[in-house]
Amino acid sequence: MKVRRIIYIVCCLAAVVSAIVSCKKHTYEFTYSPSSPKAGEKVYFTNTSDAGENWVWKFGDGGTSTLKSPTHIYKAAGTYVVEMQADSNKQRVTTHVLEVLDSIPSIYLPSETVQQYKPITIKAAFYNPSNAKVTYCWEVDPTLFVFTRGELTSDSITGYFVDYGKTAEVGLTITIGSKTTVTKRSVKLVDNPAPSLVMQSADGMLWRQRIYDGVFEDAKPYDGSASVIDSANDSTAVLNGVTYDIHNMPVLADKEVRALQVDGMNRKLYLILEDGVYVANANGEALERIADAMAQTLLVDNAANCIYWSEADGVKSMPLVTNPQNTISEQLRERIKQVNSVGEVERMLMVE
Repeated sequence: MKVRRIIYIVCCLAAVVSAIVSCKKHTYEFTYSPSSPKAGEKVYFTNTSDAGENWVWKFGDGGTSTLKSPTHIYKAAGTYVVEMQADSNKQRVTTHVLEVLDSIPSIYLPSETVQQYKPITIKAAFYNPSNAKVTYCWEVDPTLFVFTRGELTSDSITGYFVDYGKTAEVGLTITIGSKTTVTKRSVKLVDNPAPSLVMQSADGMLWRQRIYDGVFEDAKPYDGSASVIDSANDSTAVLNGVTYDIHNMPVLADKEVRALQVDGMNRKLYLILEDGVYVANANGEALERIADAMAQTLLVDNAANCIYWSEADGVKSMPLVTNPQNTISEQLRERIKQVNSVGEVERMLMVE
C-alpha cells in the first residue's frame, strides 16, 4: 500500500509541474535599429522571442522574409507596420510601427583633407528610388578650385585646389523632384611637395614654380640664393662620353646655337637656334624644328618626360621626342603648354 501511495503522489506532483510549465506564457518580440531609419538605409531586425521555430515577416511595403532576424531597406519615406508571425500561428503575431524618414542628400568627399594640385572628384550622394528629375548647382570658390571635368550643374565635379593652409567650403543645392536641399562640406587644404622649376630672369630676379602631374603651380618669387642654379649650363652637354659644345659642333657650323641640352635616356640633343627650338640625334644630325620660337634657354626633364624652353612671354613645355627619326607629329606639337608668364628667363634648373 505504501508503494502505491508513493507512486500516486509522484504522479500527482508530475502532473502539477507539467500543468505549471504548460501554462507559462512565451514571448514573441523583436527590436530594430536604427530607431529612425532613412529611406535607402539598411534596417536590422532582431528577433528576441523565447520560443518559435518558423518565422514570417511582413515589412509593410510589400517586402517579406522567413529569416529569424532579417534586414530590410525601405526605398521611400513613410509610416510602415512591421509584422512578425511565429510558427504560422495567428496568436503569435507581433507588430511595430516604423517611421522611415527622408533620405537627406549629402556631398561625398574621398577625404576631409586634400593636397593642393592633387586631382579630386566631389560627388552628390543621394537616394532616388522613384527616378525623379534631379538638378544640381555646386558652389566652390573659383579662386581656389580649378575644374578639369564637370561643371556647376553636373552630378559630380573633378579638379584640384590651388592653395594650402586654408579651409575650403563646398556647397550643393540639389533638387529631387519637387524637394530642394542645400548642403555644405568643409575640406582642409594642405601642402603637396613636388619638384620645382627654379628660374632666373634677365633682371636677376629668381622664381620658383612647383611642377605637378600635368599641372603647374603659379610661379612665385624665390628668396633663395642664385647659387642654386649656378650649375645650370646650356652651352655644353655630354652624351656617351662625347662632349657637345655649342661653339664646336661641325654639323652646326653655319648656325648660331644659343643653348644646348642633352636627353641621355632617348639619345637626343635639344638646341635653340635663331629661329626656334630643335631636336637632333646624338650625332647632331636629323635636325628638326620643334617650335617656331625666339627662345632663350631650355631644360630637359627626363623625370617628367618633357622639355622646357623660355620665350619672351614665359616658359613653354612639350613631351620629349622618343622616336628615332625625330619626326614631330602634329599631335605632339599640339601638346605644347604655357607653363608660366615669367619673361626673359636666362637660366632654369629642376630641383627636388
